[in-house]
Amino acid sequence: MYYLVLFILIMFSAIEVVSGKRSERWFNVSYFLMTVMATFRYGQMDDYFNYYINYEHPEIYGLIDPLFGLLIGVFKAFSIGYPVFIALLSLTCMLLSYRFFHKDCGFSCLSLLTFYGYTFMLCPMSSIRQGICLALLMFMFPWIKEKKYKQFYFWVIVGCFIHLSFIVALILPWLLKLKIYNKVIVIYMALGLTAFAIVGISVTTFLPLDRLATYQEGEGASIIIRMALRILIIIPVLLFEPEEGTDGYYAKAICLIGYAMYCVLSFNDLVAGRLEFYFRSFICLYAAFLVQNYVRTSRMLANLGLLMFVHIFLWIKNVDAAIDRMNSVSYTHLTLPT
Repeated sequence: MYYLVLFILIMFSAIEVVSGKRSERWFNVSYFLMTVMATFRYGQMDDYFNYYINYEHPEIYGLIDPLFGLLIGVFKAFSIGYPVFIALLSLTCMLLSYRFFHKDCGFSCLSLLTFYGYTFMLCPMSSIRQGICLALLMFMFPWIKEKKYKQFYFWVIVGCFIHLSFIVALILPWLLKLKIYNKVIVIYMALGLTAFAIVGISVTTFLPLDRLATYQEGEGASIIIRMALRILIIIPVLLFEPEEGTDGYYAKAICLIGYAMYCVLSFNDLVAGRLEFYFRSFICLYAAFLVQNYVRTSRMLANLGLLMFVHIFLWIKNVDAAIDRMNSVSYTHLTLPT
């Protein structure tokens, strides 16, 4: 089923890029299949069994993520087993996110492909606490445009009790008010931040948070490889200047905030990735905006094609990595249904 969804999204994303025509029917088919995969999975992705252990000992969340611990307690009080618990949370993530893809992205298969290639594999398929927070952020996106800041801040604070990393979302309204997204300024800033990240300067001393200590683990891929992938994604964002107040303007700003955050925190990929995650996911909205609002020049087609290529590559990379890490667990969804 994984490959079936990928095939559908690649085909209709290509049609969308070339002609601008969107298929609401096939978007909904793909989203439904993704929801089924997320809800009815068993043992898939890294954190599935980690959360099972935590489900049996909810007290470990303590004062760190108390609302999530309380949620587990409620489910256990009604003798609801872990598979049902994780299925309902995954379903909630997909339902909360649907409005974002339906209304803000306009049933764009390209936006769903970028989501499927990266974000979907992390949440709601793996890091379910961050998945809930990201789905909540996507749901609340219209509140940022409408300047409903009290509602936004309230629910971000609630989300912080599910996963503390969500606290970074509090900076969004403030940063979006700065209006510093002039193309020349942004390019110089991006170059400086990229150099900062590649040099590998550690800013741990400036972030004396105990929570960070839990993520001080070994590095994954080379910083050059990690930065190269992010640069390929950010290039289309840098090359266009959407009109202020449009969805493209907000999406560009949010993506750039995420890129800057990753560069500054790149001394530790896990820390940087967990915090960047919320902002980078808005590349979905930016891709949908470009397809709908720009003339299809060769440069535009090249940039949209680049977005497709990078996210297809990430999807293949993430699935292969998941299989390698979980070769002792049945991965039944990875074959086409008979």
